Amino acid sequence: MPRHAHRVPLSAFALFLSFTYLHIHGVQAYSTSVASKYKAPDCSTPAHVAESWVKQDAALLDFVGRKVPAVLDHTGATAFDEHLKGVQGVMRKWNASEHLVSAGLFHSIYGTEGFQGFCLPLSERDAIKDLIGPKAERMCWIFCMVDRFSVDQTVFEWLQGRTDRETYIFRSRPELGRFEISLSRDEWLDFIELTLGDWLEQVEGAAQSSSALFLWGKGEAYAYRRDAYHAMSKILSMVYPERLGTIVPSMVHDIYETEQPETRNLVQPRTPPMSDAAKRALEALRSAGEEIPKNMAPIPRDALAIS
Repeated sequence: MPRHAHRVPLSAFALFLSFTYLHIHGVQAYSTSVASKYKAPDCSTPAHVAESWVKQDAALLDFVGRKVPAVLDHTGATAFDEHLKGVQGVMRKWNASEHLVSAGLFHSIYGTEGFQGFCLPLSERDAIKDLIGPKAERMCWIFCMVDRFSVDQTVFEWLQGRTDRETYIFRSRPELGRFEISLSRDEWLDFIELTLGDWLEQVEGAAQSSSALFLWGKGEAYAYRRDAYHAMSKILSMVYPERLGTIVPSMVHDIYETEQPETRNLVQPRTPPMSDAAKRALEALRSAGEEIPKNMAPIPRDALAIS
C-alpha cells in the first residue's frame, strides 16, 4: 500500500478528528443528498440526545490528543472527513449498537480494498482498541482487511439457503494472503450493517464523477456490488424487522432512485485492483486456474453470465 514520505504530527491528527467529530449539525443541515435524510442527529433527535453525542465525541477527541501517537498519514480531503461523519450519522439513525456507531467513524482507518489514501499502521491496533473499544476496532480491522467478493458470497448464500450459521468465513484481500477471517453470526450481521450504511452514504457523491481507479464512468458508481447491497438490505430487514425493516429498504430505494436510467442495467460484482500488489496477486490466482475476470469495469447485466 502506498505510503507518504511525510508524517502528519499529532496536532494535525487531532485537528482531523475535531472536524470528524464536531459540528455534525452544521454539516448535515446544508446537505442536499438523499442520504442526508437518513442521518442523525436530525430534527427528530431529542436535544438531550444530540448534546450527549457531542459530549461523547468531544471526550473521544480529548483521548486522541492524549493517547494516540503521531503516526497517521492523512490526505486532509474534506469530502473524506464528511464521509466518516456521515457513516456515523447513518449508524445513529439506524439505532445501531454503540460499537457500530464508533466503527462508522473509523471504518477505513487501516486502508481498505477500495480506499488506500489514508491509513494507520496495523501496529497501532491496540491504541484504536483503547480509543473505541475492541468490538468497534475489530469491525474496522475486518473492513480494511477483507476481500469484498468473499463477503458478498456469504450474503448470497444466506439468501439462497435462508439458514443461519454460527460462524461465517471471509477472506482477506489477495495481496494480503487471503487468510481466513472468522466471524460469529452477530459479527457478520454487524459487518453487513456497517458495509451497507457506508455505501449508501457515499454512492450519490461517487456517481457525480468518473473514477479511473474503480473503472467508473460518470454515473456508474451505482453498479458497484449492486446485487450484494440489495441482498444486504433484504437480510437486515428480515433479521431486524422492527429496527431496520422499514428504514433500510426505504433508504436503499430512495438512493437508487437517484440513478439515471442509462446505468441501471450495469453491474460490477468485484472491486478492481487498487495497487500493483493487488494486480499481481490477481494475476497469480488466474495463473493457478481461478476464474477471475480481467475486465472488472461495470458491464450490462446480460453480459455478466457470459463474461
